[in-house]
Amino acid sequence: MIGIKKIDIFVLKKFFLLFAGCFCICLFVFMMQFVWKHIADLVGKGLGLDVLQQFFYYMALSLVPMALPMAILLTSLITFGNMGEQLELTAMKSAGIPLIRIMRSLIVSSVLLMGVSFYFQNYVSPQAQMQLARLLLSMKETSPALDIPEGVFYNNIPNINLYVEHKKAETGMLYNVMIYKMDQGIDNAQIVVADSAKIETTADKRFLKLSIFNGEQFENLQANTSGLLRRSQVPYDRETFQYKTLLIDYNSDFDLMAAEDLNTMAETKTLQQLTADADSMTAKYDSLGRANYIELTARYMQTGYASSKDSAVAMKMSKDVNIDTLMARADQDSRLRALQAASSTVDNVLTELEWRTPVSHDGYRMVRKHQIKWHEKFTSALSCLFFFFIGAPLGAIIRKGGLGISTILSVLVFIVYYIIGISGMKMARDGTWDITYGMWISTIVMAPLGVFLTYKANRDSIEFNFDNFKNQIIKIAKKFKRSRI
Repeated sequence: MIGIKKIDIFVLKKFFLLFAGCFCICLFVFMMQFVWKHIADLVGKGLGLDVLQQFFYYMALSLVPMALPMAILLTSLITFGNMGEQLELTAMKSAGIPLIRIMRSLIVSSVLLMGVSFYFQNYVSPQAQMQLARLLLSMKETSPALDIPEGVFYNNIPNINLYVEHKKAETGMLYNVMIYKMDQGIDNAQIVVADSAKIETTADKRFLKLSIFNGEQFENLQANTSGLLRRSQVPYDRETFQYKTLLIDYNSDFDLMAAEDLNTMAETKTLQQLTADADSMTAKYDSLGRANYIELTARYMQTGYASSKDSAVAMKMSKDVNIDTLMARADQDSRLRALQAASSTVDNVLTELEWRTPVSHDGYRMVRKHQIKWHEKFTSALSCLFFFFIGAPLGAIIRKGGLGISTILSVLVFIVYYIIGISGMKMARDGTWDITYGMWISTIVMAPLGVFLTYKANRDSIEFNFDNFKNQIIKIAKKFKRSRI
């Protein structure tokens, strides 16, 4: 009868105490990488604390499936490395307990964590991705908060370049101001030079009110599009004023976009939705391709029809006709007209294809994205299991715990897995590889490594003993040092 033994409790306690910390570290690292990627959308937008809290919350939820396999790999490597370094594995094996029996409770735990990962991938992550995408796209549309510097041109206001020589933060006044308005193009830019100005936001926060005092405005009356006129010959309008007001469209409020705008994203769909949408899109673009083929064939490939009573004769004659013979019998003008007509037909077909191809190409690319996400839910969950079968025996072999060597090995293994996975995914997305092969190539490569390491560690193979490697490196270094002396 299989039950929980003291050895299982001992191993589980060691594993999960480390797992909590390793998972938080891995999640934090992935979150920092994500924040750095989108730092331009966060900084200088005047976002409220509630918006940032939602951003980090949904980001953490969406990154759990990525952090979980890495945490399992690191935790299993450290756990078995510590037990090997403290001779606990040696004591268990001396008592007749094989490594597979020591790992049994953790194998069951890894399967459960694999289920947790799949649940997050299929139910939690799509909703988190939806909310995160809404926040990110809304942040991109939010205008940056005004922070006008002194002595340089400021271009964060749409279609406006603003130069301020000096400003007073207490009153909000700007002095020795130069404004370039380029809403009608650079050639028709309006230039405003003023002694002072003041920027305020309207009550609805949709516009900037720019009050300008004691200045002049210059505007070209004719665009020098030909480039033949000298700058001094271009007619312009000059206006002198004591007070002038400009209203600039500038929405500084954070408006969360509607969720309906993101329903087509594959990242926001469950397994069932991905299957249904991929099938419907495939049927749609297949029918579109057939319709295009029939239309183009009917338009450019038909040469006429024979009557029903002459169809048998026409078919017999078409088999006996040779195009080269017909061209050779025709006169030069007829051949030239035929070649020109054929060339025109080919050009028309190419133009039609250039116009129609992007629609089908983008459509099938979207289908492949849905199929990739469908496979990714399984490959990401399964990586929790085979990462354990890599980390646990590798830790038992090297017999070194702590965050030093274990972290280095974990990062190296994860980088190899990630590079192989990303390469396969990109080739599958572009249609170079089959979707199944492209998405499962990383599992196909890494899973045998886990089986091999588990086999070697269970047999106490000395080829992979870390101390032997270290001693060999020291011997080689000493020989090299003596040869140099």
